[in-house]
Amino acid sequence: MTTLYTTTRSSHRQRPLTSVVLPHLTDQTDSDRQEIYMAFIRALRDAPHRRMEVRVLCAIHAAADATGNSDAYATRVLVDLGLRAPRLALPGDFLEHADTHLLRGQPGPVPVPQSYIDLAGHWQALGDGLYAFLPGLSNAGQAVLHRV
Repeated sequence: MTTLYTTTRSSHRQRPLTSVVLPHLTDQTDSDRQEIYMAFIRALRDAPHRRMEVRVLCAIHAAADATGNSDAYATRVLVDLGLRAPRLALPGDFLEHADTHLLRGQPGPVPVPQSYIDLAGHWQALGDGLYAFLPGLSNAGQAVLHRV
């Protein structure tokens, strides 16, 4: 896996502002997923933006458009392939879907994908957490992570 970091803060703690782990192909990746992955990598490489969050978001949109899929589906495929990025770098419709799955938890008829649990752990490590931007729900999101 490749981890990319943007500039660091010049405060007492040297913590990266943004941490992005790029997805990777495996031998079992089917052709549709490979197509989304390749479109994402091409768009990421060609993105003119400096901020990594914006580059990732634009690359997801471009990959979805190039492959004729929704932004949420393209993001799901990339997350399943190992993409880890801050919430800010992911489309809103995917975030709603992932949050719903994570808050519903394991007892439901469809288990939470391991890639979502890993992504939620990545968000927590970055300080994003589940519903980090909704003050009243941030504690509920933390409790869900410990339950899952």
